[in-house]
Amino acid sequence: MPAISRLGYLGFEVSDVAAWERFAVDALGLIVSDRRSDDSIAFRIDDQAQRIVVHQGPRDDLAYAGFEVDDDATLRGLSEELTMAGFPTADLGDDIARARRVKRVLRVEDPNGTPIELFHGPERATEPFRSSLVPSGFVTGEEGLGHVVLPAMDPQATERFYCELLGMRLSDRIEVELASGFSLRITFLHANPRHHTVAFAAAPMPKRLHHFMLEAGSMDDVGQAYDRCLKGGIEIANTLGVHPNDRMFSFYARTPSGFDVEFGWGARKIDDATWEVGRYDRASVWGHHMPAMLPSRGATSPR
Repeated sequence: MPAISRLGYLGFEVSDVAAWERFAVDALGLIVSDRRSDDSIAFRIDDQAQRIVVHQGPRDDLAYAGFEVDDDATLRGLSEELTMAGFPTADLGDDIARARRVKRVLRVEDPNGTPIELFHGPERATEPFRSSLVPSGFVTGEEGLGHVVLPAMDPQATERFYCELLGMRLSDRIEVELASGFSLRITFLHANPRHHTVAFAAAPMPKRLHHFMLEAGSMDDVGQAYDRCLKGGIEIANTLGVHPNDRMFSFYARTPSGFDVEFGWGARKIDDATWEVGRYDRASVWGHHMPAMLPSRGATSPR
């Protein structure tokens, strides 16, 4: 069965491109790859020519998520299977492919209306990636850019789409009781050794994207990014913590568009030959607190 190999790139429609540039460069440690006449800016995180592009516009949300396949034959096979299953694809043409800096790109929508792009042949940068703020670099390679977490009002159809049509595999599930009789269920899917490339929750969300994740090569780089966000007045959505399933040490910062980015290190890897699907009843082993829920600095401890 033809399958995607990794998350390749992300595009965001943002109302404040300048704020995004400051956030991406000064807080996250990305570097600018390209500034374009349409006011969009492309960013690098590794040796690929571009990984994240912000486009001027009012939505402040995910514009597209690009998933890479190994070659054109795989892309054609995926297109045929998706169309037969009721998810027609559209070839975006040479101009868009050049803008994405890939050889060919198709567009399809998942069952939730999320714009998905399927592509092959990403362009490589002419110079090595070096970030003075993230000296360890970002974990990419065969694992791709990172991961995305999406809302899914029809979780069964969403799981069928990403697993049966795009070829992802189930990693595990988390089901957290938020109130008596109400639980939030999150499903995690992988396409390569990264613990998850896509996760989705059966819950309404204000945007197409809850968060995307970037994984640094060292724990210190996570701590220093956390300090930069604190000193720069960037809203912390969740404090430092560790997840039970992927064991990621991370924090979450609020982007200028209102969705979050998880900045982490040390996630476990999946070997499909030995992996056993797990179920967890909490989202974090420790930490990942919402600052608004923490006791105020002058609060009196209970006796």
